[in-house]
Amino acid sequence: MNRKQSIIAGTLAAAVLAATAVYAGENRNEENEAAVLAQAKVSLGQAITVAERHANGKAARAELEDENGRMVYGVEVVGAGKSTDVKVDINSGKVLSAQADRADHEGDDNEHEERD
Repeated sequence: MNRKQSIIAGTLAAAVLAATAVYAGENRNEENEAAVLAQAKVSLGQAITVAERHANGKAARAELEDENGRMVYGVEVVGAGKSTDVKVDINSGKVLSAQADRADHEGDDNEHEERD
C-alpha cells in the first residue's frame, strides 16, 4: 500500500469511527429521553394543550428539550399570524416561558418574552 492509499484508508477508518460514535450517541440520547418521558408527570399531549391555550393557537411542533439542565417540553404554537415558543415544565405542567419565535422576528430588537 502506497502513502496515498494509506492516507485514504486512514481517513475512511476515521470517518467510520466518527459515524459509529455519532450513531451510538444518538441511541443513548433517545434512551435518556425515553427514561425522562417515562418519569414525567405531564404527558406531551397535556403540554401541547397547555401551550395552545396559553398562546391562543395550534401546536405546529413539540419536543422534549434540555433548558439549562431542566427538562421541558418545547411547543411551537402558531396563531393570529404569529408563532410562539412555549416552554412547559414536564412535572408541573406550568408554562415556564413564552416568547415570539426568533425565526419569525430575525433582526427585531424588541422581541417580547413573558415569564410566569
